Amino acid sequence: MARKPDPHRSQWDSRRPADPAAAPRRRRRWFLRNRWFRVWLLMLLLSLAFALVAKGTGNTAVVPASFFYGAAAGPVALLVATQDRTGIATSVPALTLMSAGLFGGGVALLLGGFYDALLIGVDDSLEILRVGFIEEPAKLVPVLAMALTGKVISKRAGVMTGLVVATGFAVLESVSYAFSNMHHDNVFAADGVLLMRGLTTPFGHLVWTGAVCAAAFAVWERRGKVVVTPSILGVFVAVCVLHSLNDGLLVMHDVPVAAHLLYLLVALASYLLFRRLTRDLSVDGLPAPQTRTPA
Repeated sequence: MARKPDPHRSQWDSRRPADPAAAPRRRRRWFLRNRWFRVWLLMLLLSLAFALVAKGTGNTAVVPASFFYGAAAGPVALLVATQDRTGIATSVPALTLMSAGLFGGGVALLLGGFYDALLIGVDDSLEILRVGFIEEPAKLVPVLAMALTGKVISKRAGVMTGLVVATGFAVLESVSYAFSNMHHDNVFAADGVLLMRGLTTPFGHLVWTGAVCAAAFAVWERRGKVVVTPSILGVFVAVCVLHSLNDGLLVMHDVPVAAHLLYLLVALASYLLFRRLTRDLSVDGLPAPQTRTPA
């Protein structure tokens, strides 16, 4: 026999199971709502944890892991933020991206390190202003090779490939700096260097290479071939100048203390240039996923 409904029982009776969708949601702080911040924080915590283990136990075998996570925190966070904004990660096959990061980043650092040593004798001099015109072309060599072989030609794929190559370059460079600044087995001093580079690198190597790739591949995708145009050259020269100013303001000791604050303006200008050149890349611009209709 069916149970008759009780007219005196409210539909909001506390004994009735609550609807999970109707329950009020606790609002998280803005930085916790962003995946890039959670990734950045987790990688920094892992870096610190490895450093504590190395210092507390004397096990120096985990020092490279501490350096890796510290060096990769900033660049990977920017990759996540860019992916959430544009959805460009799916525009390139995973194996191609892996090759771009591991081999492209390595080749770029190899070329950059060689010509840095050849053309920049003393860092704390005007010679450091050559660095942008050395390292930016070095990072573009692997990207250009992929474009010429037809592996990457669209703007979305080109920007993503450039960002990954720059990530490989930046991580390897930061780890190298960390080892060179590790005095008397003081892993925390080296991690301090990585923390500063982790905060600044996303507004440097990645956005510089990403900006040039955005300008170049926008033209190459439209024309269907690799060409050099005034617009591409203009962005390339601007990026090289920003890179040189960035390193010069950080390294040169003869610069007035107040002038070092210009570094923040250089970082802001670099990021805004990248955002402007990639403003047409968005998740809304992704092709609709194909759905399989039943026969």
